[in-house]
Formats: sequence, structure tokens, C-alpha cells
Amino acid sequence: MKFLDSFFKDIYACFAFSILILGLFFPSYISRAYVMQSTTYKIQSDSVNVGGAPSTSTSYNLNDTGGEIATGDSNSSTYYMHAGYWQMQGAYIALTSPSDLALSSIGGISGEGSEGTTTWTVTTDSTAGYSMTIQTSTTPALKSSLDSFANYVPAGGNPDYTFTNAAANSSFGFSPEGADTIARFKDNGTSACNTGSSETSGKCWDGLSTTPASIAGSASSNHPSGTPVTVRFRAESGSSHIQTSGNYTATVTVTAVTL
Repeated sequence: MKFLDSFFKDIYACFAFSILILGLFFPSYISRAYVMQSTTYKIQSDSVNVGGAPSTSTSYNLNDTGGEIATGDSNSSTYYMHAGYWQMQGAYIALTSPSDLALSSIGGISGEGSEGTTTWTVTTDSTAGYSMTIQTSTTPALKSSLDSFANYVPAGGNPDYTFTNAAANSSFGFSPEGADTIARFKDNGTSACNTGSSETSGKCWDGLSTTPASIAGSASSNHPSGTPVTVRFRAESGSSHIQTSGNYTATVTVTAVTL
């Protein structure tokens, strides 16, 4: 009886999230537009000056020019301006840090599932936008000290419109949601993913990997309001599958980079 009782204990799943932000970091917000561009290059700003050149010694680097006025930094509560030809052109990006997600318990032999969501808000002033990826630190992603849930595998090359877990298996998958979700996770509103323009909640499921996978992005700045990107996670044990009792955890890393 002690052996059987162990399988009636609830299974708990929780996730620890880490965040990696790549890009140029400045405690500022820069408002700009391209002044000249071609199919290959973009000049963000231009200036007419005379003379000057970089100079160096063993201890110092100097960038100088002639003909400029009103140079330096100025700011308000919302914007920060670097005035002058030699000021650095940089892009700002920030990503919020959500709390760890804890899924409700599921039965180890009764065939149950549990899902929950967590949200990151990405903010960037990059006029080219941003890209966001997701990955896990281990394979399988959701594990305990004794057992694991298999990473979800779609039936074909595209995400599954509906989360499907075989009766004899257990699996763990994710589905991104939000206005900036990439085309792979958009749907036709009825049955298929990677087609159409709908973003139906709780649809288009994929499996995590140790290789970063793109989930969201934009081709323009979203400063100052930012854009929320929600990821829905689901763990499910099939009706004829025995899942060992215990606490299951997954570590997921979301990365946002400026373009």
C-alpha cells in the first residue's frame, strides 16, 4: 500500500525564469529618425563640421572637431539627448523580470494537465525593433530528481494548434501570445498554425529546447510604452501514464536583442 500511495501524491511543477538582454545599454531614451538610407546602409544622423580627428596617447583618447555649438547632454523626465557630432549613437532595450511560475498540482496516475502564463515586457527605442528568443537549460526541460516530462513535439514542422498528449506519455510545452508573436505562432483561427494572422489564446504549441527559438519581435521602436510578450506553459500526464510523485522544475531563459 505504501508503494501505491506514492503514486496518488500530487505532482507539482514550477519554473525559474532568467533573463538575458543583449544590446547597447544606456540610461536614456533617444528619439531619432534616419536622415539618409539605401537598400544596404542607413545614416541615423548627419552633421556639417570642419577639421578634427581622433587623437591618442598612451593614456588618453581624444575625439575633436570644429564648428559645433550647443554640444553636451540634456534631459527631461522622459528623454535624454546627446548633442554633438562625436556623441555615441546607441539603442536602449529593457526587459522586465517576472516572478517564477508555479503550476497547480496534477494526479500522477489519473491523467491530468495544468497550465499557466507569465509575461515579459520588452521596451526598446531601436528604430529597427527587437527580437526575442526562448530556451531551456536542460533536456528534458521539466524534471524532478526521479522523473521528467518529455519536451513537447508537434506532429509536423509547425506548432500544433491544440496541445496533444498521448495517453501513455507525459509532455511539457509552451505557446507564446501577444501582438509581437512571430508568424510561426500565428494561426488561421480554426485549426492550423504558421498561417493566417490570428493570435488565439491557448493555441499553437511547441516544445522547449536548449537551442534558442524565436518567439516574438518587431521591426520598429516601441518606446516608451513597451510591448508585453506572454508565454503559456502546459504540463500534462496521459490517462495510462504513471508519473512519479515529486516537485518538477524547469529553468527557462528569455533573451531580447536590438536589431
